[in-house]
Amino acid sequence: MGDTTVIEWCSRHLPDGTVIPGHTFNPWIGCLKIATECKYCYAEGFAQRWKWDLWGPATTTRRHVTSAENWKKPHRWNREAQAQGHRRNVFCASLADVFEDHPDVTEARAALWELIEKTPWLNWLLLTKRPENMLHMTPASWAGQWPSNVWAGTSAGTQASADKNIPHLLKVPAVVHFVSCEPHLEFVNFRPYLDQLQWIICGGESGEHARPYDLAWARDVREQCQEYKIPYFFKQVGGRYHNSGGRLLDGQTYDEMPPEFPSFCAA
Repeated sequence: MGDTTVIEWCSRHLPDGTVIPGHTFNPWIGCLKIATECKYCYAEGFAQRWKWDLWGPATTTRRHVTSAENWKKPHRWNREAQAQGHRRNVFCASLADVFEDHPDVTEARAALWELIEKTPWLNWLLLTKRPENMLHMTPASWAGQWPSNVWAGTSAGTQASADKNIPHLLKVPAVVHFVSCEPHLEFVNFRPYLDQLQWIICGGESGEHARPYDLAWARDVREQCQEYKIPYFFKQVGGRYHNSGGRLLDGQTYDEMPPEFPSFCAA
């Protein structure tokens, strides 16, 4: 697993042209599909190529906790970020779901909270399809307010997912609440929630079985974000081959994101 990530919404572009690198940290690997958006999960594809049987229910499949060497990386990233004077974004976890209820990861999840608290120069982006678990799976000490370097996110590529997940997300006392509308599968109205969200990412599906992406859906979310003055990030058009459609929407890129040191927003 490389030190930097190709996931575009982890890196930050400063006005002077400086790029603050982003990272992906996987404390463990494996998950269970629970939503329409999961149908062609890219992470499951990686595991299958590695010949690891890690996708499925807890009764029949295990989860693979990553190596001790991998767990040391965030400490180094934290030192580098502090020396540079800029927080770095860390997407946790691209090959799992931190808030999946699986016995194999209970101890690792407790260790993850300790790691997060020891790396204040990293903005930890916790993106989940199970936001209903976010409050009771985090430490009791986070109950009133999550650490200022922890952003809470949920996935919502359909209206049903948005209406199911976002209300749970907004109960979390995090500095940033964000939504990943990926894969974006239909028109989604985020307006009922936009006065409490701080960021929306959207993009089409990639891979051999990529479902069609109507850019009218992306334009609609862009307009919603502009109306409510919240950052909008367009990741990709997607398509059968990774990023085959590029990152342009109407001839330009949209790389907006919350500030690296955001002000606390009450849930």
